Amino acid sequence: MEILEKLTKENKPLEVITNIDEFTKFAAKAFDCEFNGTARFFPWGAPKKIPQIFNIGVIYGASGSGKSTLLKTFGNEEKFEWDPKKSIVSHFSTPADAIDKLGAVGLNSIPSWYKPYHVLSNGEKFRAELARKIKDGAVIDEFTSVVDRNVAKAVSVSLSKYIKRNNIKNIILATCHEDILEWLEPDWVINTNSGEVYSGNFSNAQISISKYIQHQGISGQCLRTIII
Repeated sequence: MEILEKLTKENKPLEVITNIDEFTKFAAKAFDCEFNGTARFFPWGAPKKIPQIFNIGVIYGASGSGKSTLLKTFGNEEKFEWDPKKSIVSHFSTPADAIDKLGAVGLNSIPSWYKPYHVLSNGEKFRAELARKIKDGAVIDEFTSVVDRNVAKAVSVSLSKYIKRNNIKNIILATCHEDILEWLEPDWVINTNSGEVYSGNFSNAQISISKYIQHQGISGQCLRTIII
């Protein structure tokens, strides 16, 4: 693991003002703290030493550590409209693009392709949204937050392979789950718990995509959801 740099907190805080009422007064008294109606957060400064061109970057850290705020310095996450009268497979530029990208996120259930977005499960919605976001410069928050961990790892492997095979540039994912990092094999990682920026093989136990099939932690049913 190579540490590229150590981020510092910005001097100017982000602030939000809320009303002081019986609830905030009760909470302040219960925990013996003072609250004047202003909440402050000092975000991490933007990194200076990550490469300008890369395939995958990851912002990792616990909830409340500044991931989403830092992610916004790279761009705004794209939001999509879903036609309730159209199948999810009908929302891509071409049929081939739909098949490739839905496969890249592990949404390989043909019956699900024919359903409209609003009837999908939460996990299927996450993967359908993710499929439409895959492009140069995409920023994606809450990556794998609503899927179980085996699916999260399978999606990470398949997505990483698709991005690198098609040489898609500068995709940045924010996540609170450390377990997917070795499966994504990103070019760099920002740890918002510590402010450290890592490069390359940040994990001593990193598992390459080429060894994925032989790995015993993901097997059986899970393998039916991805294309290798």
